[in-house]
Amino acid sequence: MEKEIIETPTLAPPYAPYSAGVKVKKVGTFIFIAGVVPNDVDGNIVFKGDIRGQMEQVLKNLKVTLEAAGVTFNDVIVLTTYTTCMKEYMETKTNHYYLSQFSDPAETLVGVKDLAHEGQLIEVEAIAVTE
Repeated sequence: MEKEIIETPTLAPPYAPYSAGVKVKKVGTFIFIAGVVPNDVDGNIVFKGDIRGQMEQVLKNLKVTLEAAGVTFNDVIVLTTYTTCMKEYMETKTNHYYLSQFSDPAETLVGVKDLAHEGQLIEVEAIAVTE
């Protein structure tokens, strides 16, 4: 697989370290990951009230899910992040930490009023592709 970052020199640069888009050549298998939440292995929400801690748990859960599909963070081409606390998310630079784990995915950040379970501050969907 060959990934090419879509450059947009006539647009303002993104607010965080992500790309405007990703062009994938020689596409193989797509992997669609449903919303990953900050729950531990027993289903308990962890780091209540702590957006950075919840993001770390989401990353752990996402990594396990990707590995089960035979891919890594480097194979992720699209991320969609939902958060109930946009201000804290941006102030703690959680977005910069989170996106630094990946290889230039296209990313959308959405502020929402609520997620499925009270106490969850963040949820992440991903699309990965493998040869």
